[in-house]
Amino acid sequence: MAKKEFISVVLFTAVLAAGGVAAAQGQKEYSDNENRYLTQFPSVNVEDVMAGETQEELTNAFNDQFPGRDGWTGLSTRVKKWIGMKDIGGVYLGKDHYYFEKIMNQDISRTDYFQNLRFVNRLASLSPGAQTTVMLVPPPGRILKDKLPVHASLYDADAMYKTAGETLQGAKLLDIRPELQQARKADKGTKDNGKQEKETQVYYRTDHHWTQYGAYVGYRAYCESVETKAASYASFGIQNISDDFYGTLYSKALDRDAVPDTIEIPEKLPEAEITCDGQTRDDVYDMTKKDQKDKYAVYFGGNYGEVDIKVKNPDNDRTLLIVKDSFANSMVPFLMKDYAQIRMIDLRYFKKSVKKYLEENPADEVLVLYEMSSFAQADQLNKLMK
Repeated sequence: MAKKEFISVVLFTAVLAAGGVAAAQGQKEYSDNENRYLTQFPSVNVEDVMAGETQEELTNAFNDQFPGRDGWTGLSTRVKKWIGMKDIGGVYLGKDHYYFEKIMNQDISRTDYFQNLRFVNRLASLSPGAQTTVMLVPPPGRILKDKLPVHASLYDADAMYKTAGETLQGAKLLDIRPELQQARKADKGTKDNGKQEKETQVYYRTDHHWTQYGAYVGYRAYCESVETKAASYASFGIQNISDDFYGTLYSKALDRDAVPDTIEIPEKLPEAEITCDGQTRDDVYDMTKKDQKDKYAVYFGGNYGEVDIKVKNPDNDRTLLIVKDSFANSMVPFLMKDYAQIRMIDLRYFKKSVKKYLEENPADEVLVLYEMSSFAQADQLNKLMK
């Protein structure tokens, strides 16, 4: 038997054994920890394996369906921490229990990033009567540099902001790095004894999103850019709805020493008619999500191709269109009092022609709101050309 054939037979036997274990225990369809669907073992035969047609799918299924996978991941993290490692599962374990996603320069195509900026220029040209603003939320490692482990390396966000400033035409770049940096250090003021209060958390420790207060900082900066007076944070009636949020970055390492995050939401919002992909909702929030793993989905219940928010009895007739990723979900509630209508489109799920949509739904303002690496790596922005 040839060496290649022998290896293929061994692999096929191993696959059958792994598939047997998975079948006996039942394959898991979805991972709450990782907030994603898991690869299932496919139906295979010797010919397909020997031809190399199913190896990658089988490998992914084996990794996803491995018995006790979460427990082994947690054990691996404990061992790696014990020997001093700070880079685990694609996550840096930082100071004060902060986790940082390890995204390097080589993980981001500068060509794709530049092209996406040009797509935004196209969007601005399709809405000549609207003010178009681009808010690229900086990665937490850029704002919380002091929390990173020694020698941690991340992609060069500062260079990417420079590229955006040089490339965008007809759209205004709103750089909120200074506001976020200042907010985490100074917004809580000082105590009577002159000592500064504990710093304000603008990013979650265990998740890649910004906190509710981080989203407020973005809202406040946007209001200033469009010459609207921002309401105070306290005026929104901020309420704590959960103290046990373990986010997407925790799920990569499953570190037993993780400190859970707190989920807050603004409750004092104007009444509105809300439609998500054609389905009417009673509220901005889906409170069933606060008892699930992905608690950030409490905002609107998750992401949709199209969301339409019509405020009841508005005090103006302004309309806002937001082209977005999930970072917008927690900022939009703050904006509701300032507009008669807010529309959001998420190009990952939006199936219509953007050009036709803009013609049928003209807006006074357009906001492109993404986390920076999400924007750079998005492969759906070409829809802005259609």
